Amino acid sequence: MADCDNPAQDLKELLQEAVEALAGDPRGVRAKEALATAFFSDAPTQEAAARRLGLPYGTFRRHVRQGLDLLCASLWERELYGTN
Repeated sequence: MADCDNPAQDLKELLQEAVEALAGDPRGVRAKEALATAFFSDAPTQEAAARRLGLPYGTFRRHVRQGLDLLCASLWERELYGTN
């Protein structure tokens, strides 16, 4: 990572890595799937992302919300204590 010439790509890679890491926690597996499908796939809408995962839209939104909470906590932990 850490390519100073392309900070947008660095940020995208950091977020993708952090989202992938959510699957390491059992409560983060569905959250990881929802975030990856909503934000890193070619699904045109969140409704389409929910259909892709075979979830009702309300359930999908709950997983996205949980994923965003877990992602924020993970990124704060990384900021405060480093990557290890």
